[in-house]
Formats: sequence, structure tokens, C-alpha cells
Amino acid sequence: MLEFDYWIDLAMRRRLVFLQAAGLVLGLVVVGTFLWPPVYQSDAEILVQDNRAQFLVSPDIQDNSAERPQVVANPVNEQDLNSERELVTSMFLVKQAIADLHSLPKEGFSAALFSLLSSPISLPAKGYDALHGLPEPSASDLWAIKLASHLKTDLIKRSNVIEVSFTSHDARWSQEFLSRLLNNYLSFHARISHDPQAEQFFNEQAKILEDRLRASEESLRQYQVQTGITDIDDQTHSLIERISQLKLQKDQDGAQLASAQGQTTFLEEILKKTPDHIGKETRSVQNLALQQLKPQVMQMKAERAELLSRYQPGSMRIREIDAKLDAAQKILEHEGHLEVQESSTDLNPIWVSIETDLAQAKAQSSSVAAEQTTLNEEITQGEQQLTQMANAGIELDRLERKVDTDKQAYLAYVRKAEEARTARGLNSSKILNISIAQEPMLPSQPKYPIVWMNLLGGMVLALVAGIAAAYWDEMQDHRIFSPYTVTEVSGLSTVAVIREEA
Repeated sequence: MLEFDYWIDLAMRRRLVFLQAAGLVLGLVVVGTFLWPPVYQSDAEILVQDNRAQFLVSPDIQDNSAERPQVVANPVNEQDLNSERELVTSMFLVKQAIADLHSLPKEGFSAALFSLLSSPISLPAKGYDALHGLPEPSASDLWAIKLASHLKTDLIKRSNVIEVSFTSHDARWSQEFLSRLLNNYLSFHARISHDPQAEQFFNEQAKILEDRLRASEESLRQYQVQTGITDIDDQTHSLIERISQLKLQKDQDGAQLASAQGQTTFLEEILKKTPDHIGKETRSVQNLALQQLKPQVMQMKAERAELLSRYQPGSMRIREIDAKLDAAQKILEHEGHLEVQESSTDLNPIWVSIETDLAQAKAQSSSVAAEQTTLNEEITQGEQQLTQMANAGIELDRLERKVDTDKQAYLAYVRKAEEARTARGLNSSKILNISIAQEPMLPSQPKYPIVWMNLLGGMVLALVAGIAAAYWDEMQDHRIFSPYTVTEVSGLSTVAVIREEA
């Protein structure tokens, strides 16, 4: 690498070439700087935020659930910012900003000269258009294209702010155009945020869906009245509990019936073995028949003795009286005593108690049996109702789903209509998701050129150009003027340099 002293020596040795080249470059830079028309830049800032997120839907339409909260947060993301950048720099808005201007702003001499010098650059494009027969753009279109080329947007890091800048040779025009552009941008943003036909469309659809919802609700109501089912889950649960209670009661009654039947059988066996009457008292009394018969027997014996004196023992008369005596004697022998027993009886209290208990057991058995029959009928009826309810639940579920679907569709269009209505009100109140954080400012100083920077750069460029010219002139001269040339030609190093004295 060449040393610094070499370059200094080269510049001094080839100072004429160095000064010519450096002076030419510096002169061009100075002339260009002072002839370059001033470029003014007007800046503005747009703040993108979610001002309208909380006004999307009226609170009374929503249920404030996790799926549909009353306040919907829509944080601004990078896509939103890039969309706004593309929108604000669109050719449509540029043309809208200059639509009511009938004359171009006047340019200064420097600007006109600069435009004249740069016009040859557009000649190839014009030749291409002429070759292919493309329509020639109007002056307004050319002006819009030129203005769009001087329009620039940048995102400020870690913020929701878009910086919009426009450069022009006229300070007032740069501010005026940027103001026009932003005003049209806000108006256009309000228009695209709300379609006037949307609210009417959503209201019409909401009315149609409301009628459909009413019809679905009426069908559901009629079916509920017809079947008596309002809350199938609750009613099914209640019916199952009732059937379970009836079955439990039936089991309990079955145990009671078995107990009553067993008690009835036991009491019937006991009743058969228990007499229904028992003796109350017994007493002895005189046998009046026996007392009356004995005198008659004695009389007949006396009469027989008298007849034996007159009749034979085998005579008819004697046989008759003997027969009477035999009969009377048999009666006397059969009675055998002069007293008879007289007794009285009454109902057996044990038998009465058993009979009463038996009647009660039979009554209880009949009552429990009748109750079991009723329970069986109720259980059968409950199971039939449960089956009918299960079958009806399918249709009821379908009707409820239809009502819910129609309700969701209706509420969706009501929300959309409310959003459109709210958007219209917000637009009329100029409440948008964008706002101008900084209005376009009238630039007090030109953005370009920066004279001192141009001159400083010109001097550096002149120095480089002068050294390059001196070095090129050195390479064209075959004489040896420096140790570097000696080393390059002979490969020998230089011990010392003896300068020639004048």
C-alpha cells in the first residue's frame, strides 16, 4: 500500500494537473449547488388507532359474553399501517387533490432550468410510447405522476404514526398540496368506512330474518303447548325421579302385602282352632218330668196287681199295662237322677280379637293390593310418558335449534345494521380510526441543497479527483520520479533520495 507521503509528493509534483482537476470538480459542485433550485419539504403525521372499536355495536344488542363482548379491542397491527400508507399515496388521492386546480404553480428560473436539463431523460419513454401507439398522458396526469414521485411515507418505529412528506421547489405549494391530499384522504377514508346502502340492506335482511324468527318461535310454542314440554331436561329428570319413587313405593307395598297375607293366613289357622263361644255359668235344678213320672209308675204297678187278680198274666190287658211300665221304667233309668244341669254361654274374647285382627289384616291386604295395582298403572303410564317425551325431545330439539339459528342470523344482521348506523354517525362526527397528529407545516428552510455539506463534499471530491488525475498523469510519464517507481521497475529498494538543488 502506498504511503501518505507518496500521495503528498505526487500532488506536489503534478500540482498543475492536480489543481486543474480539483478546480474543475469543485467549480462544478459550486455551480451546481447554487444553480440547484431549493427543495422544500412539508411534513405531516397520521395517527392510526382503534377509536371506533368500542362503537361497533350497541350494548343492548349484545350479551357481554366472552364470544361477543360489548367492547371489541382491535389493536392496530403492521398490516393496518401499511394499508394506510398505500392509501394515502395512491394516485387516486393525488388526482383528487389537484382536481379543482386549473393551472400549475409557477416555478422559479432555477426550477425551470433544472426541468429543461432533465427533460432529455424522458425522451426514451416518449419514443417507446410513440412506437407502440400508447395514448399520450394529459398534462394533469403527468403532473399527478410527478407529484406522486415527490410523495413519501415512513413508519415511525414502535408507534402507530405514519409520517407523510412532500417535496417541492415552492414552500407554500408543498404545504398546500399536502393539506389537500390529507383532507381528501380523510374524506375518502370516511366514505370507504361506511357504505350508505349497507345500512338499508342490513335493515331489510334483519326484517326478513325477524319474521322467520317469529315463525320459528311460534312453531316451538305450539309444539310445547301440544306436548306439554317446556324444559325437556328438567321434566325428564322429574319424571324419572317420580317413576323411581313409585317403584320404591311399590316395593315397600309389596313387602307390606306379603306381611299382611302371611298374617291373614296365620290368623285364619288360629281362628279355626279357637272356639267362638265359652261357658259362662252352670247350675243344678230339680227334674220335674222325673218327679211327675214316678207317681204314674206306682199307680200303674198298683193297677197291674189289681188286674192280676182278675186276668191271666198273658192277657191283653196285662200286656198293655206291662208295656207302659217298661216304657216308664226306661225313662226313669235314662234320667237316672232327680237333678239336671242348667248352663249359659258367651262369645270367646280371644276369638273376637283374632276375628278382628283377621278382618283388619284382610282389609290391609286388600288396600295394599289395590294400591299396588294403582302404582303399576302409574308406573306404566310414567314409562309411556317417558318414551313419548324422548320421542318428542328430538322434534323439540330440532325446533329449538331452528329458533337458535334464526335468532343468531337475525342478531348478526341487527348488529351489522347497528354497525352501519353507528359508522354513519361516527363519520358525520369525523370520528375515524385515523387522525392528523401533525398538520402540514410551511417549511421555513429548504430541505435541499445543504450548501455547506455540498461544498464540503465538493472539496473532498475535488481532492480525490485531483489526486486521481495526478496519479494518471504520473502513470503516463515513463520517467522515474519516486522510490516507488524504482522499486516497481528494478525490484531494488531505495536507500536514500537526494533532491536536486536549484
